[in-house]
Amino acid sequence: MKALGVVLSAAAVVSAATPDLAQFVNAFIGTSNGGHVFSGATLPWGSVKAGADSLSGDNQAGYVSDGTNITGISQLHDDGTGGGASLGNFPFLPFTSTECANNDLTKCTVDHDLRAIGHGDPTASPGYFSIPLNNGVKAEVTVTQHTALHRFTYPSGTNQLLFLLDATSDLSGSYQGDGRVTVSPNPTTHGTRVTGSGRSTSVSTPPTFVQAKYYQTSGSLKYTNLRPTATFDREIQNNNPAGVLFGFSPGSATTLSVRMGISWTSTAKACAYAEEEIPDISAFDAIHAAARAKWNDVLGTVQVDATGVSADTQELFWSSLYRTYISPTNITGDNPLWTSTEPYYDSFYCIWDSFRVVHPLYAITAPTTQAEVIRALIDIYRNTGWLPDCRMSLDKGFTQGGSNADSLLSDSFVKGITANIDWETGYEALVKDATVEGDFSVQGRGGIPSREKLGFVPVGDTSDNPPNEGPNTRSASRLLEYAYNDFGIGLVAKGLGKTDDAAHYFNKSGDWFNIWNPNATNTGFKGFIQPRNANGSWYFDPRWDLNNIFRPDHCSPVFGHNDCFLNPEGGEFYEASSWEYSWYVPQDMAKLVQAIGGPETFSSRLDTFFSAGFHDIGDEPGFLPTYLYNYVGQPAKTVDRVDAILTQFYNTSLNGLPGNDDSGAMGAYVVWSHLGFFPVAGQDTYLLNRPYFPNITIRNEVNGAVATIIASGLSDTNKYIQSATLNGAEYTKNWISHSLFTNGGTLEFVMGSSKNSAWGTADADLPMSLSTGGFL
Repeated sequence: MKALGVVLSAAAVVSAATPDLAQFVNAFIGTSNGGHVFSGATLPWGSVKAGADSLSGDNQAGYVSDGTNITGISQLHDDGTGGGASLGNFPFLPFTSTECANNDLTKCTVDHDLRAIGHGDPTASPGYFSIPLNNGVKAEVTVTQHTALHRFTYPSGTNQLLFLLDATSDLSGSYQGDGRVTVSPNPTTHGTRVTGSGRSTSVSTPPTFVQAKYYQTSGSLKYTNLRPTATFDREIQNNNPAGVLFGFSPGSATTLSVRMGISWTSTAKACAYAEEEIPDISAFDAIHAAARAKWNDVLGTVQVDATGVSADTQELFWSSLYRTYISPTNITGDNPLWTSTEPYYDSFYCIWDSFRVVHPLYAITAPTTQAEVIRALIDIYRNTGWLPDCRMSLDKGFTQGGSNADSLLSDSFVKGITANIDWETGYEALVKDATVEGDFSVQGRGGIPSREKLGFVPVGDTSDNPPNEGPNTRSASRLLEYAYNDFGIGLVAKGLGKTDDAAHYFNKSGDWFNIWNPNATNTGFKGFIQPRNANGSWYFDPRWDLNNIFRPDHCSPVFGHNDCFLNPEGGEFYEASSWEYSWYVPQDMAKLVQAIGGPETFSSRLDTFFSAGFHDIGDEPGFLPTYLYNYVGQPAKTVDRVDAILTQFYNTSLNGLPGNDDSGAMGAYVVWSHLGFFPVAGQDTYLLNRPYFPNITIRNEVNGAVATIIASGLSDTNKYIQSATLNGAEYTKNWISHSLFTNGGTLEFVMGSSKNSAWGTADADLPMSLSTGGFL
């Protein structure tokens, strides 16, 4: 449910002591070539995400840098998603005599596609978006948490300020009807108020849900010449396009300000948000400054010494960090689905993407928000019966793979994030995922009875009860994720003192080995993850595995993965190949190293994985493999590999991402890689790389502890770690634990040009694995 507001503003003071990190943010990286990055105005995790909507087939986030015209500037967007477009509700569009012949409101072009207006180059920064339209109007917008403030500046000499509010169009065409719009004078602002309601269909899931739209702004209704001089009320029928056209006399000014409060619950709350957060129409610049200050405060938990670091690297780093804080959306206190004192976050697109890099980042840079996210997820379980995997627009979305909220929760648990979290109920939710059949297309897991009996999920499994409503595919990749999810449950059980449960789930995490075919071969290497039939035989996909020769490269960039999605013919691996998924045993990499043939073969196989083109950095399973050399004592090769990936696939251009940003996941990979360490999500392990900055400090907002990472002698050639100290003591491990960030401390590297340093290469220096006694 959503809502809007009218012309107003408020003041704010930006501390001179706050570094202006927002200056380094390029909001347009990834707005082309399928990046689907939201470039408009929002706050960190803001409910309002206001920006232009392009008439483009690639407009999942609204604006696209492809030169297409814009159909409006709407108030709600998702960020960096795949799939179809969503939200884009309540677009505004300023008109001139170009769109309304002779300034006549009865002669305006209001059809969604036909009204689209060309534009010049937009401008954006954290909390602000502006675009010059070809009709001469400059459109600007800034935001508070629940309210957008728009400023439209018309050409000099304009004798009527024409303006459209489209009440029913959005990016997916989801409006269904049963709506009402009321226009009335606003006695407080002496402007005009519009409120209304309606019903939309979720674009993410098949079911229809009631989505009441409540909005306020300046206007009148029905694409007619009605003007905002008196109260006007009208129904909006099913699937009828409807909106409000305004004609204002400019007086001495040619600037029109419009405030829109957003609520998912009620008109009253939308109006309250607007009037509390932006009480004064004249303070656009102050609201903008306050938004920028908020962003600087959030970004400022990380500080870097940029001496010797290129401007391009700084721009890439800060822009990437910025994008990790756009989603999920915090609508705490505005959840219409149930009454609760717990936080509520929406727009999880999807946990399959974000649990690996986004939420572990919050654990060190935004632990207060991460605690709220955990509480929200547990409260979703209380009220729906399941932890979500995808969730957006107040409804569940399709599950990509495992029940990966399990790993998200375990990641926060082992890192000591406890603030007001009911971990006993959280554990109950984890156990339900592991033991109770759900409709795994949207929640829970599938194949639980078969896995209990066979030790794996077979191809075409029919044991689900109730039957799964979605495609019964991804048996291999789901099992790998289920096994790792179980490992996370084991960690939580261990921490809660549930010793028997911990042993059980650690044991279940070894099920990955049941689909390891030691005889499968490809490109000179033996042993791959391969799907199995219920009778235990190895499965060969008849489309690709000709002559019963398994193709581990199917779904890789060299053999395409257009069929490896959420469709009935999607196959047994999701968005990556067996070549890539065969690396995914984070709970026991030591056992995987031995299964592959030992450290030397493991390293050589990693080299081939990248050089042969089997690696896909455009999907999240491709992140962790770039750091896996650490598990065989070759951290210098990790440095070279990550450098090569960043150079080849990331830059500061409009198409500077290797795929859609997945709610900041692609950006988070860049952030971790520049910081010089990478999370093995779901456990207390960070794999060390080399920092891109000579000095990095990260402040724990909860207890004030400061973690400092120093790279002495760092340069383009001196990029390999020669030795290290932790709080002054020699440190030889090529990984660190989270204690550095909870307790504070200094990790100092001596950098050099030699790849042959002994640092981090001994068996005792390797990250933990279950089979070698780690985690126990």
